[in-house]
Amino acid sequence: MGFWLRWSARDLRQRRLLVAAIALVIAIGTGLAAGLGSMESWRVQSNDASFAALAYHDLRLSLVEGSYAERGELLAVLDSLPDPGVVAAAEERLVVATEIDASEAGRTLLTPGELVGVDLTDGGPGVDRLAVYEGRALAPTDAGAAVALLEFTYADFHGLPSTGSFEVSGGRRLDYVGLGTSPEELIVVPPSGALLAVANYAVVFTSLETAQELSGRPGAVDELVLALAPGTDPALVEADLRRAFEERLPGLGMTLTRGTDEPAYRVLYEDASNDQQLWNVFAFLVLAGAALAAFNLIGRVVEAQRREVGIGMALGVPPRLLALRPLLFGAEIALLGVAFGIGIGFAINAALRSLLADALPLPVLETPFEPPVFARSAALGFAIPFLATAYPVWRGIRMRPVDAIRIGFRAAKGGGLAPLLRRLPLPGSTTAQMPVRNTLRTPRRTLMTVLGLAAVVTVVVALFGMLDSLDATLGRIEAETLRASPNRLTVALEGFVPVAAVEAALAEVEAVGSTEPLLRVPATLVRGDREVDVVLDLIDPGGPLWRPSVSAGSFGAGSDGVLIAEKAAADLGLRPGDTVTLRHPRRTGPAAFDIVETQVEIAGLHPNPYRLFSYLDSGQAGLLGLEGTANAAWVVPAAGYTPEDVARAIFGRPGVASVQAVSATTDAVRDAIDDFTGILRITAAAMTALALLLAFNSTSINAEERAREHATMFAFGLPVRAVVRMSIGESVLVDPVDEPRARHRGVGGAVDLATHQAHDRRARLVQRAHERPGVVGAEIAPPRLGDPVGVRVLE
Repeated sequence: MGFWLRWSARDLRQRRLLVAAIALVIAIGTGLAAGLGSMESWRVQSNDASFAALAYHDLRLSLVEGSYAERGELLAVLDSLPDPGVVAAAEERLVVATEIDASEAGRTLLTPGELVGVDLTDGGPGVDRLAVYEGRALAPTDAGAAVALLEFTYADFHGLPSTGSFEVSGGRRLDYVGLGTSPEELIVVPPSGALLAVANYAVVFTSLETAQELSGRPGAVDELVLALAPGTDPALVEADLRRAFEERLPGLGMTLTRGTDEPAYRVLYEDASNDQQLWNVFAFLVLAGAALAAFNLIGRVVEAQRREVGIGMALGVPPRLLALRPLLFGAEIALLGVAFGIGIGFAINAALRSLLADALPLPVLETPFEPPVFARSAALGFAIPFLATAYPVWRGIRMRPVDAIRIGFRAAKGGGLAPLLRRLPLPGSTTAQMPVRNTLRTPRRTLMTVLGLAAVVTVVVALFGMLDSLDATLGRIEAETLRASPNRLTVALEGFVPVAAVEAALAEVEAVGSTEPLLRVPATLVRGDREVDVVLDLIDPGGPLWRPSVSAGSFGAGSDGVLIAEKAAADLGLRPGDTVTLRHPRRTGPAAFDIVETQVEIAGLHPNPYRLFSYLDSGQAGLLGLEGTANAAWVVPAAGYTPEDVARAIFGRPGVASVQAVSATTDAVRDAIDDFTGILRITAAAMTALALLLAFNSTSINAEERAREHATMFAFGLPVRAVVRMSIGESVLVDPVDEPRARHRGVGGAVDLATHQAHDRRARLVQRAHERPGVVGAEIAPPRLGDPVGVRVLE
């Protein structure tokens, strides 16, 4: 065994550059596949650790919009539970809409947001703790002070420092002492439901007392978050909590949301699973491309040793010993590739960790090296190259020694697909035709090379195709949203206000041109066991500023049906004329709402790809108990004013919660794409390196196999540039992958430098020599000084 190992080591040294290149092909495929295959495990582990570290709630009780309770009333509801011990911890808080003015010299930064007032008693909050990335945490001494914590991703996006100050609605200024987040804001989701709102929605964490003072609601709360005792069934607690709430606070509407149903939680886990399906496809293509390339290249290297195998068999060496050397050669290359793959895997892990940290700023990030995932990739990365060695070895030792010894065109059993070209003559000289003939002459190996390159190119095309598709979808959203009045802004109000009062208040602002009040409430479309959460806008279908397009059905003045997105209709299996259950809030008192279900007809469909948006005629406001009121408005700047002028003029006015451009959502999504494309760029870079290595290896082996042929061409006076041109032509046509196998014309025949007629004469001589009895081969005799070029016949 030591002898065979030394011999295989010599083979490795002789082809060290080629061996290193093939090993790198295997390493890149193995390392990248392992990294992409680990993404879901990393994200799930990071999610679990982050939610556990922040004491994430199991249930959240929220009063419907516009409803409030006195501090302590929501906690008192828990005393009416059959078993209050099922609740391990509970805290009240106040969440109110606001607007943030973080403008600096030379930059205007006005964005909507929300104030989250939390209980800081005893170092709280104890449920949904605040993770601090920069600066300091809120302390019990900050209760009632104008001190806050600013949401990290918003500050990071806009380049705000770790400490500073900003104004909120009402002209009050807050000092923020750090940057942080809560479990619910790991993915920022504003009331509109739009994801990726990091750029245009600011969350501010402060003490409960400060939030009450800033919102003008002293002593008020509107949420209760609960952590349940281990082993408690949330469904049972929900039912008991609903009954207790109705007994204690009749007339108040509320919703119960499980922690696992919160948008941030759901998106983090569902995206991890859904994205992994995509990464698995890419990982498979990456590994398949690398494995096919290694299979092809190692197989060619081993076949180049077939003559030595034939000589060994002729000398009486047992076939099993002859198979040992090339098998060791292939196994050592495969092992070397797997070893390189460990290093590349760690490098890719580090790069992907950095991207995940930017895209998902979780307080705890777990990205360990995943041995099972790497082992699966490494096993395939080793097995396929080893099989690439075994196949030509198996074929070689099954031959007769005399057949194995033959090389070049004398070993050929046919011309592959090249004979097909006899019926389709190619233009140009013999040297111009050679690349095409050589490619068709070896269909099996050409196909292997094509498959390897195709796998690589497929990944790259798919990556950029995804980006193009996403860009096109965003373009459709923008076209629909900005179709009529691209400078339109949405003004959110603090509560429900009479329409006449809204119009009168906005008319006082000089920068405001046209105005259109509207109602905007969260709702849910329900059909059977399928639900789609939407934002329901009650608008005037004939309004002057904007109305949605209708792609199917109708939606006009007096319509009593709902207009929903085509995507929502497809998800629910609906079409115009069908009936759907609309779950929505309904006012039951001056500050009390309940959640009711109403059967409404699907009036039509709109083409916006964002399924979130749905519309009702404002004349249907009675369904919500909100006739003649509005909680938002669209405004258009007056002549000579910009949207920024309008936002500045409206900011801080009584009753205004926020102002933002209607294009803010798509702008934020476009900005957030960069975080996602980082992973795609790493994959594309690895694919580019893989393609270059594949081309280098294939061309190197091709040149090595054709060394004798090229020497013959040079001996006949063919210039170097012509040989180089043929080699480049073969590479362009997918790197032909076999030794010379022509009976005549092309590689096996001679290259005549004078005329095509002379070449054809010699080719005919070779052909006739092959047809003579007892002849086992014929070739162009090497030229000697003073002798004519002839044909050497082997009998």
